[in-house]
Amino acid sequence: MKQKDSDSRVGNVSLEVKRDVPTEILSQAKAARWYDANVEVMVKNYERFSFEEIHAGLLKHLPNPESLVLDVGSGTGRDAAALAEMGFDVTAVEPSEPVRKKARELHRHPNITWVRDSIPELKRILKGGLCYDVILLSAVWMHVAPSHRTRAFRRLVALLNPGGLIYITLRHGPHETLSGFWEVSDDEIFQLAREHGLFEVERTTDDDLLGRDGVTWTRFILRSPDEGSGALPLLRGIILNDKKSATYKLGLLRVLVQISQSAGGLAEIEGDETVHLPLGLFALYWLRLYKPLLDKDLPQSGTNRSGGERLGFAKQGLKNLQHVSPLNLRVGMGFEAETFKALHSALSDVCRTLIKMPMRYATYPGSDDPIFMPNYAGRVSRPDLRVIDKAYLYSFGTVRLPLNLWRATQKFGAWIEPAIIAEWKNLMKGYAVSQGRNNLKSETMDQALAWMDPTRKNQIPRERAKLLIESGILQHCVWSGKRLSHSNLDIDHCFPFSTWPCDDLWNLLPSSRSVNQHQKRDRLPTKFCLLNSHDQILEWWDKAYIRQDSSFIRRRFADEAGASLRVDAPSADDLDLEQVFHSVLIQQLHLKSNQQVPEWEF
Repeated sequence: MKQKDSDSRVGNVSLEVKRDVPTEILSQAKAARWYDANVEVMVKNYERFSFEEIHAGLLKHLPNPESLVLDVGSGTGRDAAALAEMGFDVTAVEPSEPVRKKARELHRHPNITWVRDSIPELKRILKGGLCYDVILLSAVWMHVAPSHRTRAFRRLVALLNPGGLIYITLRHGPHETLSGFWEVSDDEIFQLAREHGLFEVERTTDDDLLGRDGVTWTRFILRSPDEGSGALPLLRGIILNDKKSATYKLGLLRVLVQISQSAGGLAEIEGDETVHLPLGLFALYWLRLYKPLLDKDLPQSGTNRSGGERLGFAKQGLKNLQHVSPLNLRVGMGFEAETFKALHSALSDVCRTLIKMPMRYATYPGSDDPIFMPNYAGRVSRPDLRVIDKAYLYSFGTVRLPLNLWRATQKFGAWIEPAIIAEWKNLMKGYAVSQGRNNLKSETMDQALAWMDPTRKNQIPRERAKLLIESGILQHCVWSGKRLSHSNLDIDHCFPFSTWPCDDLWNLLPSSRSVNQHQKRDRLPTKFCLLNSHDQILEWWDKAYIRQDSSFIRRRFADEAGASLRVDAPSADDLDLEQVFHSVLIQQLHLKSNQQVPEWEF
């Protein structure tokens, strides 16, 4: 907005626009004064429609009556009154004194508490200490300056109960420029939700009920995950609220999420309350997370620039792994003698760092009791077999943690991880500024924080398929049954890579190019589709991986299935492919129910 000395008129109110005043403040002032001066206009426009007419899509998602509702920017009180009549206890926030006074006159309901406050600060609401089951922002977000929106959204999430809803309506189209409007974006809301651990329940777009030309409204319903055990508030507290002198706690939580999503088969359940995981697996995934960050010299603490040396695990072992891609730091991979020696040394360093720092200081709220309970085996000798498998990872010791926390990361990992990454970026930006590094680029952080290289790896199954075709052994598309040739061969991720980045051998299947690229694409095969392709899939696994000369490939297939599909086999030779297939069906249900992946059927 161009600033100049002037005497502008909004309604019947004079606005003196001064130099050197931030645009955001001027915009907020204009919006506030417009509403102060146009109370009767608001009453005429807002009260002519009922809550049910405006917010019909929200009704079916509302929790039980007597839940707590926060109406931010409550205006004339129409929505607050309707919710109060339904039995909800409503806190109505409105910054304009004339509007709030009129709302109290119109809607005298004992279930409404009127509060003078404003977004993004919401100071009085935060001071009250309540959390809410539903938070409404109806026709409010366009008054929040873009530079304030991340902070505003963070405040809203902090006020939300586990399992609670945030309902936001966005106005698109022309607007009165002197009413303090800012452009809004559907993509912005979606991204903010992901970064703060919320998932989108519903999104609808409607025409303007007042009939204003070119004006439309998008209505978002966002939910905070809750599995009912208290694990998610615990995670959210560590991610968003804990003070952090380094990125350790975030790294530990992200490692746990990644283990739950890609290596859950290595977990050992004990009773009804505890799960054990290999300490070596935490160390392996820790290396995989931090190696790209250290390679790009991104600050992981606020003290100095000494990188990994300051973090205590980048000793000689990690330095000798410069040539190793983080993608190879996973279960089932094998290494040459010198590389495995360096890896073993680095894993040992990481185990000691994990025990000394993040596992010690990640505690329950208001307590010194640690959430993660490691049992370190001490100095571990390198095994003769240079393969990362379950036995090797458990040889470093175990980590005991609550079963409810483990289950929460399994179910909601897709929403927890974006919140961790967003907070990680915020920390690195702050650390960089404290070190005098003001040129840290967001793209650099995004690249280093990416868990998987976006390039899909299918070299082994492609070579196996070509060899079988050249050998005269008939190969068919596992979905359509069509005969394959070099010209129409594709290697398909059974479970779409875009949703669940998994390059395990069992997940890579031969498909015709037309089916993979034009029909299935990034969709999840239905259970019926998998059952219909049962024989073709098992035949492919058997011919491509089990009945061939390379013991390494057989072992890798078994180790990967054991980690990501929870298949328990004493050795690769004893692997039951029917059991692998049964585990694929379970994983299909997991992705369908927990991540709402769209399905496909041939």
